[in-house]
Amino acid sequence: MESAFGRISALDQGVATVVVESPIACKRCAAGKGCGAGIFQDRERSSELRVEIPSGLRVREGDAIELTIAPKYLLRAAMLAYGLPLVCLVSFPALAWMLTGNPGDGPGIVLAVAGLLFGLFVGRRILRRESVCQQFVPTVRGASDE
Repeated sequence: MESAFGRISALDQGVATVVVESPIACKRCAAGKGCGAGIFQDRERSSELRVEIPSGLRVREGDAIELTIAPKYLLRAAMLAYGLPLVCLVSFPALAWMLTGNPGDGPGIVLAVAGLLFGLFVGRRILRRESVCQQFVPTVRGASDE
């Protein structure tokens, strides 16, 4: 994932309101081979974010800045959104098979769907927590050369 660039529209005690004109997709997304997360974004509108400015960085209103999210946090989000449902989809029928022998195709399919829904539900609940959401707030990397 590449960084996004925006302009500071307001500053208030170390917190900047940044206007990002259009989200920057990663190279895989631009080639149509990405994860699909950008499909729900409106590329015609600008977005406004509030981000903390690092103490050593001097910026003014109107300055262009670079925004980034740490790759480890993106991996965590992907694991919660995609990995957990997949693990549950496979684990529910596998657990039933270990406990009962061969539950059959019908119950196996029902358990797989139940596992998928359970994983989606739990992943979404975790991603809605404020403490988890704070990890996905972009940070200012620095002033850009725009």
